[in-house]
Amino acid sequence: MPNVNKQLDHLVCYLPGTLALGHKEGGMPKEHWDLALELMDTCLRMYAINPTFLSPEIAHFNLQPTGAKDILIKGNDAHNLLRPETLESLWYLYYFTRNETYRDWGWRIFQGFERHCKGPNL
Repeated sequence: MPNVNKQLDHLVCYLPGTLALGHKEGGMPKEHWDLALELMDTCLRMYAINPTFLSPEIAHFNLQPTGAKDILIKGNDAHNLLRPETLESLWYLYYFTRNETYRDWGWRIFQGFERHCKGPNL
């Protein structure tokens, strides 16, 4: 069995956009597109599990079929660094598909930033 990393760092969320761009504009195989869509879904779940709709820096996966939560957030990983990777990938997927879901998710993430990350003087 291959060595499985049971966590996803937010920085990886640039990859759906890169894979989509490579497939649509660079002639890479359809598997790249399929992986882009699956990985985008995982990145979005990192946001959706929090009431603030802000992603943790690192999400940990429960790989045991116990009925427990699939994505776990540890205390030291719960912070959000306002990273743009997920939004960039959402833009590429919207651009290539015109699927409004990607634009809606981008807007929800932006609203989370606006609501929970602005200082008092902004």
